[in-house]
Amino acid sequence: MRRQPSIVVGVDGAGRSHDALDWAAAEAAARGLPLRVVHAYAAASSWVAHSGEPSSGDGGDIPVMAGAVLAQAVRRVRRVASDLDLEVRSVAAAGAPAMLAQCGDAELLVLGGRRLSGLRGLLGGSTGSRVVMHSTCPVVVVRPMRASVSHRSVARVVAGIDGTGQSERVLEFAVRAAAQRGLTVTAVHAWTRHESIDITAVTDDWSLSEAAAWQSLQGVFARWRRQVAGVHVGLRLIEGRAPDVLVGESSGAALVVVGSRGRSSVRAALLGSVSQAVLQRANCPVAVVRTQ
Repeated sequence: MRRQPSIVVGVDGAGRSHDALDWAAAEAAARGLPLRVVHAYAAASSWVAHSGEPSSGDGGDIPVMAGAVLAQAVRRVRRVASDLDLEVRSVAAAGAPAMLAQCGDAELLVLGGRRLSGLRGLLGGSTGSRVVMHSTCPVVVVRPMRASVSHRSVARVVAGIDGTGQSERVLEFAVRAAAQRGLTVTAVHAWTRHESIDITAVTDDWSLSEAAAWQSLQGVFARWRRQVAGVHVGLRLIEGRAPDVLVGESSGAALVVVGSRGRSSVRAALLGSVSQAVLQRANCPVAVVRTQ
Protein backbone atom coordinates (compact mmCIF):
# COMPACT_ATOMS: atom_id res chain seq x y z
CA MET A 1 0.00 0.00 0.00
CA ARG A 2 1.41 3.38 -1.04
CA ARG A 3 2.16 5.72 1.84
CA GLN A 4 0.54 9.13 2.05
CA PRO A 5 2.77 11.80 0.47
CA SER A 6 4.78 13.86 2.96
CA ILE A 7 6.67 17.09 3.16
CA VAL A 8 10.28 16.09 3.91
CA VAL A 9 12.80 18.45 5.51
CA GLY A 10 16.47 17.86 6.21
CA VAL A 11 18.01 19.09 9.47
CA ASP A 12 21.60 19.34 10.66
CA GLY A 13 23.29 19.94 13.98
CA ALA A 14 24.77 23.31 13.07
CA GLY A 15 21.60 25.40 13.20
CA ARG A 16 21.62 26.10 9.44
CA SER A 17 18.28 24.38 8.92
CA HIS A 18 16.11 26.24 11.46
CA ASP A 19 14.45 28.47 8.86
CA ALA A 20 13.92 25.50 6.56
CA LEU A 21 12.33 23.52 9.38
CA ASP A 22 9.93 26.36 10.22
CA TRP A 23 9.06 26.79 6.54
CA ALA A 24 8.46 23.05 6.05
CA ALA A 25 6.26 22.79 9.14
CA ALA A 26 4.09 25.68 7.98
CA GLU A 27 3.90 24.22 4.47
CA ALA A 28 2.88 20.78 5.76
CA ALA A 29 0.18 22.34 7.93
CA ALA A 30 -1.13 24.41 5.00
CA ARG A 31 -1.28 21.37 2.71
CA GLY A 32 -2.66 19.05 5.39
CA LEU A 33 0.22 16.61 4.92
CA PRO A 34 2.52 14.80 7.36
CA LEU A 35 5.98 16.23 7.97
CA ARG A 36 9.03 13.98 7.94
CA VAL A 37 12.18 15.38 9.54
CA VAL A 38 15.35 13.68 8.30
CA HIS A 39 18.80 13.94 9.86
CA ALA A 40 21.73 12.37 8.00
CA TYR A 41 24.88 11.41 9.87
CA ALA A 42 28.06 9.49 9.14
CA ALA A 43 27.78 6.43 11.36
CA ALA A 44 27.20 2.70 11.15
CA SER A 45 23.64 2.67 12.47
CA SER A 46 20.28 4.23 11.68
CA TRP A 47 16.92 4.51 13.39
CA VAL A 48 13.39 5.64 12.80
CA ALA A 49 10.88 7.07 15.26
CA HIS A 50 7.28 8.19 14.87
CA SER A 51 5.26 10.92 16.59
CA GLY A 52 8.45 12.65 17.69
CA GLU A 53 9.45 10.03 20.27
CA PRO A 54 12.97 8.68 19.62
CA SER A 55 13.46 4.94 19.98
CA SER A 56 16.12 2.47 18.94
CA GLY A 57 15.65 0.36 15.82
CA ASP A 58 17.34 -2.54 14.16
CA GLY A 59 20.42 -0.44 13.46
CA GLY A 60 21.69 -0.57 17.04
CA ASP A 61 22.26 2.22 19.55
CA ILE A 62 20.94 5.69 18.76
CA PRO A 63 23.77 8.20 18.34
CA VAL A 64 23.41 10.74 21.12
CA MET A 65 24.03 13.74 18.88
CA ALA A 66 21.55 12.57 16.23
CA GLY A 67 18.90 12.06 18.89
CA ALA A 68 19.53 15.54 20.27
CA VAL A 69 19.25 17.13 16.82
CA LEU A 70 15.93 15.44 16.14
CA ALA A 71 14.55 16.16 19.61
CA GLN A 72 15.32 19.85 19.11
CA ALA A 73 13.67 19.71 15.68
CA VAL A 74 10.51 18.18 17.16
CA ARG A 75 10.25 20.97 19.75
CA ARG A 76 10.66 23.59 17.03
CA VAL A 77 8.04 21.99 14.77
CA ARG A 78 5.53 21.78 17.64
CA ARG A 79 5.90 25.53 18.18
CA VAL A 80 4.92 26.14 14.56
CA ALA A 81 2.17 23.50 14.23
CA SER A 82 1.40 21.65 17.46
CA ASP A 83 -0.95 19.06 15.97
CA LEU A 84 1.06 18.21 12.85
CA ASP A 85 1.44 14.53 11.93
CA LEU A 86 5.17 14.22 12.49
CA GLU A 87 7.77 11.57 11.78
CA VAL A 88 11.48 11.85 12.51
CA ARG A 89 14.10 9.76 10.79
CA SER A 90 17.85 9.49 11.20
CA VAL A 91 19.83 7.99 8.33
CA ALA A 92 23.42 6.74 8.26
CA ALA A 93 24.38 8.37 4.98
CA ALA A 94 25.66 11.60 3.49
CA GLY A 95 23.16 14.43 3.27
CA ALA A 96 22.38 14.35 -0.46
CA PRO A 97 21.86 10.56 -0.76
CA ALA A 98 19.80 10.57 2.44
CA MET A 99 17.44 13.22 1.10
CA LEU A 100 17.21 11.75 -2.39
CA ALA A 101 16.19 8.42 -0.86
CA GLN A 102 13.03 10.17 0.42
CA CYS A 103 11.78 11.11 -3.06
CA GLY A 104 9.62 8.02 -3.46
CA ASP A 105 6.75 9.29 -1.29
CA ALA A 106 7.78 12.92 -0.82
CA GLU A 107 5.57 15.62 -2.30
CA LEU A 108 8.25 18.17 -1.56
CA LEU A 109 11.83 18.19 -0.23
CA VAL A 110 12.89 21.18 1.90
CA LEU A 111 16.51 22.02 2.65
CA GLY A 112 18.38 24.74 4.48
CA GLY A 113 22.03 25.68 4.32
CA ARG A 114 24.62 28.35 4.00
CA ARG A 115 25.18 30.52 0.96
CA LEU A 116 27.85 29.57 -1.58
CA SER A 117 29.41 31.93 -4.07
CA GLY A 118 32.05 32.08 -6.75
CA LEU A 119 33.71 28.97 -8.17
CA ARG A 120 32.90 26.93 -5.09
CA GLY A 121 29.20 27.59 -5.61
CA LEU A 122 29.37 26.82 -9.33
CA LEU A 123 30.97 23.47 -8.60
CA GLY A 124 27.88 22.50 -6.64
CA GLY A 125 29.57 22.09 -3.26
CA SER A 126 26.38 22.02 -1.21
CA THR A 127 23.88 19.29 -0.39
CA GLY A 128 21.14 21.51 -1.80
CA SER A 129 22.83 21.76 -5.20
CA ARG A 130 23.27 18.01 -5.51
CA VAL A 131 19.73 17.25 -4.37
CA VAL A 132 18.28 19.75 -6.86
CA MET A 133 20.26 18.17 -9.70
CA HIS A 134 18.92 14.67 -9.06
CA SER A 135 15.58 15.00 -7.24
CA THR A 136 12.47 13.67 -8.95
CA CYS A 137 10.15 15.86 -6.84
CA PRO A 138 10.15 19.64 -6.24
CA VAL A 139 12.83 20.97 -3.89
CA VAL A 140 12.65 24.15 -1.80
CA VAL A 141 15.88 25.63 -0.47
CA VAL A 142 15.52 28.06 2.44
CA ARG A 143 18.75 29.90 3.15
CA PRO A 144 19.42 32.54 5.84
CA MET A 145 18.17 35.95 4.77
CA ARG A 146 20.58 38.81 4.21
CA ALA A 147 19.98 41.55 6.77
CA SER A 148 20.75 44.26 4.21
CA VAL A 149 18.07 43.24 1.71
CA SER A 150 15.55 46.00 0.97
CA HIS A 151 12.10 44.45 0.63
CA ARG A 152 9.39 45.37 -1.81
CA SER A 153 6.11 46.51 -0.29
CA VAL A 154 3.95 43.65 -1.65
CA ALA A 155 4.72 39.99 -1.04
CA ARG A 156 4.14 37.68 -3.98
CA VAL A 157 5.23 34.42 -5.56
CA VAL A 158 7.60 34.86 -8.50
CA ALA A 159 7.61 32.29 -11.32
CA GLY A 160 10.51 32.17 -13.75
CA ILE A 161 9.05 31.46 -17.20
CA ASP A 162 11.29 30.49 -20.13
CA GLY A 163 8.59 30.58 -22.80
CA THR A 164 8.37 26.82 -23.38
CA GLY A 165 5.67 24.32 -22.50
CA GLN A 166 7.90 23.13 -19.64
CA SER A 167 7.17 26.41 -17.85
CA GLU A 168 3.64 25.21 -17.18
CA ARG A 169 4.88 23.04 -14.30
CA VAL A 170 6.61 26.07 -12.81
CA LEU A 171 3.47 28.18 -13.13
CA GLU A 172 1.31 25.41 -11.67
CA PHE A 173 3.54 25.17 -8.58
CA ALA A 174 3.63 28.96 -8.20
CA VAL A 175 -0.16 29.33 -8.45
CA ARG A 176 -0.71 26.64 -5.84
CA ALA A 177 1.80 28.26 -3.49
CA ALA A 178 0.19 31.67 -3.97
CA ALA A 179 -3.31 30.29 -3.36
CA GLN A 180 -2.18 28.77 -0.04
CA ARG A 181 -0.75 32.11 1.07
CA GLY A 182 -3.41 34.43 -0.32
CA LEU A 183 -0.84 36.07 -2.60
CA THR A 184 -0.52 36.99 -6.26
CA VAL A 185 1.86 35.47 -8.81
CA THR A 186 4.31 37.46 -10.89
CA ALA A 187 5.28 35.44 -13.97
CA VAL A 188 8.64 36.77 -15.15
CA HIS A 189 10.32 36.17 -18.50
CA ALA A 190 13.84 37.52 -19.00
CA TRP A 191 14.96 38.42 -22.49
CA THR A 192 18.17 39.67 -24.09
CA ARG A 193 18.76 41.59 -27.29
CA HIS A 194 20.12 39.58 -30.20
CA GLU A 195 23.32 41.04 -31.57
CA SER A 196 23.31 41.90 -35.28
CA ILE A 197 26.20 42.16 -37.73
CA ASP A 198 24.27 44.84 -39.61
CA ILE A 199 24.45 47.90 -37.33
CA THR A 200 21.53 49.57 -39.14
CA ALA A 201 19.30 46.64 -38.21
CA VAL A 202 20.10 46.61 -34.49
CA THR A 203 16.97 48.51 -33.48
CA ASP A 204 14.76 46.19 -35.51
CA ASP A 205 16.46 43.14 -33.99
CA TRP A 206 15.90 44.49 -30.46
CA SER A 207 12.23 45.12 -31.22
CA LEU A 208 11.78 41.69 -32.73
CA SER A 209 13.51 40.04 -29.75
CA GLU A 210 11.29 41.83 -27.27
CA ALA A 211 8.14 41.05 -29.26
CA ALA A 212 9.09 37.36 -29.52
CA ALA A 213 9.79 37.19 -25.78
CA TRP A 214 6.44 38.79 -24.95
CA GLN A 215 4.65 36.38 -27.28
CA SER A 216 6.34 33.41 -25.57
CA LEU A 217 5.31 34.65 -22.12
CA GLN A 218 1.70 35.22 -23.18
CA GLY A 219 1.63 31.82 -24.88
CA VAL A 220 2.54 29.99 -21.67
CA PHE A 221 -0.06 31.92 -19.69
CA ALA A 222 -2.76 31.41 -22.31
CA ARG A 223 -2.40 27.64 -22.03
CA TRP A 224 -2.81 27.92 -18.27
CA ARG A 225 -5.42 30.69 -18.04
CA ARG A 226 -8.40 28.42 -17.35
CA GLN A 227 -6.64 26.78 -14.42
CA VAL A 228 -5.68 29.99 -12.60
CA ALA A 229 -8.82 30.16 -10.46
CA GLY A 230 -8.86 32.81 -7.75
CA VAL A 231 -5.19 33.78 -8.13
CA HIS A 232 -4.12 36.95 -9.91
CA VAL A 233 -1.19 36.32 -12.26
CA GLY A 234 0.73 39.33 -13.49
CA LEU A 235 3.07 39.07 -16.48
CA ARG A 236 6.43 40.86 -16.54
CA LEU A 237 8.90 40.98 -19.40
CA ILE A 238 12.29 42.18 -18.16
CA GLU A 239 15.43 42.68 -20.20
CA GLY A 240 18.47 40.96 -18.72
CA ARG A 241 20.02 37.62 -17.90
CA ALA A 242 17.49 35.27 -16.31
CA PRO A 243 19.47 34.68 -13.07
CA ASP A 244 20.01 38.42 -12.53
CA VAL A 245 16.36 39.22 -13.26
CA LEU A 246 14.99 36.54 -10.92
CA VAL A 247 17.40 37.43 -8.11
CA GLY A 248 16.27 41.03 -8.42
CA GLU A 249 12.62 39.98 -8.27
CA SER A 250 13.31 37.81 -5.20
CA SER A 251 13.62 40.84 -2.91
CA GLY A 252 10.43 40.95 -0.87
CA ALA A 253 8.97 37.84 -2.52
CA ALA A 254 7.59 34.97 -0.46
CA LEU A 255 8.94 32.40 -2.91
CA VAL A 256 10.70 32.19 -6.26
CA VAL A 257 9.85 29.18 -8.45
CA VAL A 258 12.19 28.07 -11.21
CA GLY A 259 12.47 25.02 -13.44
CA SER A 260 15.33 22.58 -13.80
CA ARG A 261 16.05 19.92 -16.39
CA GLY A 262 18.17 18.03 -13.89
CA ARG A 263 21.48 18.51 -15.69
CA SER A 264 24.27 17.15 -13.55
CA SER A 265 27.43 17.20 -15.67
CA VAL A 266 30.48 19.24 -14.66
CA ARG A 267 30.12 21.23 -17.87
CA ALA A 268 26.56 22.21 -16.99
CA ALA A 269 27.58 23.18 -13.46
CA LEU A 270 30.43 25.35 -14.70
CA LEU A 271 28.24 27.03 -17.31
CA GLY A 272 25.72 27.74 -14.58
CA SER A 273 22.06 26.83 -14.93
CA VAL A 274 19.42 29.38 -14.01
CA SER A 275 18.19 27.30 -11.09
CA GLN A 276 21.66 26.91 -9.56
CA ALA A 277 22.44 30.62 -9.93
CA VAL A 278 19.14 31.66 -8.35
CA LEU A 279 19.63 29.18 -5.49
CA GLN A 280 22.97 30.74 -4.64
CA ARG A 281 21.87 34.38 -4.75
CA ALA A 282 18.12 34.72 -4.12
CA ASN A 283 16.83 36.75 -1.18
CA CYS A 284 13.91 34.43 -0.38
CA PRO A 285 13.15 30.69 -0.44
CA VAL A 286 13.53 29.09 -3.88
CA ALA A 287 11.46 26.21 -5.23
CA VAL A 288 13.02 24.17 -8.04
CA VAL A 289 10.57 22.14 -10.11
CA ARG A 290 11.82 19.37 -12.39
CA THR A 291 10.51 20.10 -15.89
CA GLN A 292 11.60 16.89 -17.64
